[in-house]
Amino acid sequence: MGTYKKDGATYADGIFSDITEYKRLEAQLRHAQKLEAVGQLVGGIAHDFNNVLTAIIGFAGILQMKMKREDPLTVNVEQVLEAAERGASLTQSLLVFGRKQSINTVPVDIAELIKRMEKLLVRLISEDIQLKTVIQDPELVVIGDSVQIEQILINIVTNARDAMPNGGTLTIDVHREKLDKEFTKTHGYGKPGAYALISVSDTGIGMDEKTRARIFEPFFTTKEVGKGTGLGLSIVYGIVKQHNGFINAYSETGKGTTFKIYLPLLRGAVEKVKPADVAASIIIGTETVLIAEDDDSVRKISKKLLETFGYTVIEAVNGEEAVKRYMENKDNIRLLILDVIMPKKSGKEAYEQIREVSPGIKTLFMSGYTADVIQTKWIVEKGLDFISKPSSPTDFLRKIREVLDK
Repeated sequence: MGTYKKDGATYADGIFSDITEYKRLEAQLRHAQKLEAVGQLVGGIAHDFNNVLTAIIGFAGILQMKMKREDPLTVNVEQVLEAAERGASLTQSLLVFGRKQSINTVPVDIAELIKRMEKLLVRLISEDIQLKTVIQDPELVVIGDSVQIEQILINIVTNARDAMPNGGTLTIDVHREKLDKEFTKTHGYGKPGAYALISVSDTGIGMDEKTRARIFEPFFTTKEVGKGTGLGLSIVYGIVKQHNGFINAYSETGKGTTFKIYLPLLRGAVEKVKPADVAASIIIGTETVLIAEDDDSVRKISKKLLETFGYTVIEAVNGEEAVKRYMENKDNIRLLILDVIMPKKSGKEAYEQIREVSPGIKTLFMSGYTADVIQTKWIVEKGLDFISKPSSPTDFLRKIREVLDK
């Protein structure tokens, strides 16, 4: 750029560029990097934390099973289990936020899900808030995890309730929306296609633009200390992204807030959930099982639990020892329970070596690591069974019974 004078006036010439789009992309990149950093942190601590919770839930679960219902100390055990399960739930939610936890996806009818949730949502809000649901299209089927989609609504509705301290109206509108290239170009997000659009609007205090721009950041909150973790909307963001969807918020101070969630539509019928088979409640066994787990506390509680319910247990502290113990007892062992990540030999390596000797050996993999670390894809492709840590004693025993009875 340069300057020059002509006819007594000073002029400037140069090349000017509109960097608005560049600044927008730069802000998006910074936001994505923040989310990724927290996701990496969560993934790093999840394994050890899940092992701790597995031991707490396991030993407390055995206590609960052995205590009589009228025992006054049962309330203490229940409190321990409730606290541990809250910890497990928080870990799972954080992993979903970081998109490091696999989700159980099936066809889900969004309209049916919201109808089913109405009573719960009414209980979440105060009496001076009116809930309205508007379902414009009755059949909107997406591929998703219904529990996680419910979590989206619970988190957003809870925020909406807090934004209406003096009452108001909360509206949930569901309809079909088709996004085209013009939409994605204008809004800067989304992919062309048909979507189920869930709009959640409140008539609350709203937000200024500075606050709205940060609401999906982890640990950002406008609530008082002790009133919120700042993770609710971050978790919502992670769940939506895991469902290949998009979310945006529209708000002005004093004019309320609207969240718009776009989930890709699927054509087809919804799978109906069948009631659990009576046989699934049977958790007692007499088989010999080999459990390979490098965490002492998890191995001890698993062994104690299995022996309490009739199984014979052979232990191994790593993958190499698991192979050795199997070769010594291959005529008796009916099931392998293998931690996925172990020293010396991983669960996968131990399984493949044992399989060379016994191709049909039944195997249950378990792990407290995140989905990306444990190579969930390999387990799924092989059609193998897997259970996440922590799990309740009953769920663990039922899963073992399910694998053995296949």
